Amino acid sequence: MKVKDVMTRNVIYAEVPGDTKEALELMLKYNVSGLPVVKRKTKKLVGIVTRSDIINKPDESQLALVMRKDVVYAREEDDLKTVAKIFLEKNFRRMPVVKDDELIGIITISDIVWKGLANMNIKEPVEKYMKKNFHSIWEDTPIRVAYKILKFSGEKALLVLDSNGNMVGIMEDADILKSIEIRNEIVKSEVIGGTEGDAWSWDSKNVIYVMKSYLDLPMEPVKKIMTKNIVTVTKRTTISNAARKMAKHKINQMPVIEASGELIGIVRDVDMLKAILK
Repeated sequence: MKVKDVMTRNVIYAEVPGDTKEALELMLKYNVSGLPVVKRKTKKLVGIVTRSDIINKPDESQLALVMRKDVVYAREEDDLKTVAKIFLEKNFRRMPVVKDDELIGIITISDIVWKGLANMNIKEPVEKYMKKNFHSIWEDTPIRVAYKILKFSGEKALLVLDSNGNMVGIMEDADILKSIEIRNEIVKSEVIGGTEGDAWSWDSKNVIYVMKSYLDLPMEPVKKIMTKNIVTVTKRTTISNAARKMAKHKINQMPVIEASGELIGIVRDVDMLKAILK
């Protein structure tokens, strides 16, 4: 299969000059985790920005200073195996598709799994690709703390446990993004003129007011934002069946359970990409 067979052609993008607030609003509106960035009034690709980029620089308003300029891109005729290998090596989830230096689409890990693996009839079980060591969090952990745990662990999702250690939900970084509030604050800056030591001079003071935006995370517990309807697979579920399940529910990872219901791991779409390389 080729990139053109699974790519998204109606791609949402941000523009520069532009600000991070506009980009964040686009991500929230279209429920995406990243955007290609093009030069305003053109389709010329100049960068890419993710929600993590914005969250990690909450006081920077200029999109050009937040986006990544070293963009890896794909072309329509590239093989899916080639793109999957790049995703695994570079550790990112989306890649713009370019023709003659202009943006014509985007391909994501989800595209490859939902539209590619789901139709390849791969019979290997998810057990071979699942993670046995995974991060979890208590349901009453404050969202602000959960964000820090995600950031320090490098994970995209956390399994949520109740006080008895039972799995009651899953929280993704996208859930945190939806809970973020953009807070505006007026900052006063005073500029003093005049020449020190001149007996005939006097101090003049110019006051400048600057509006700055901050990303504010609520202090509510993660159980307020987590996904409670958990979709699971067993360790014997095939890769293609798991991919079809992910596509049906529009999710990127699923807990793996024994026939008894005991939690034994988690399988992510990025882990499943390895199956396409064989």
